[in-house]
Amino acid sequence: MLQIRALFLLICTISLLDMQTSDAFILRFISETLQNNVAGEPVTHERTNWDFHPEAAKKARAIYYEKNGFRSAKFIERIGVGLDGQHEERRAEQHARDVGRLDGAHVFNFPA
Repeated sequence: MLQIRALFLLICTISLLDMQTSDAFILRFISETLQNNVAGEPVTHERTNWDFHPEAAKKARAIYYEKNGFRSAKFIERIGVGLDGQHEERRAEQHARDVGRLDGAHVFNFPA
């Protein structure tokens, strides 16, 4: 078994020394394919440390709900009235338009 490995390494070394540029491209392509698909990228084998704080997510969620509302209702409303400085006028128009409607459900009680 050891003799077969040594013979294989010898043949590979001789073939590498005798290669043209196109052959080198093929060898690089094969080695990169093996490394990226079989062994994995070298970055995936690096150790990383993450500071995990379980309470941070709860605080961020509370801040998000306060700013954007449940399911981003306030955020969608802010986008809907525009960002050009005339949002207060548009909001007043929408409020006057939606008087008597159930949360904007004008399909059910649209004034004729």
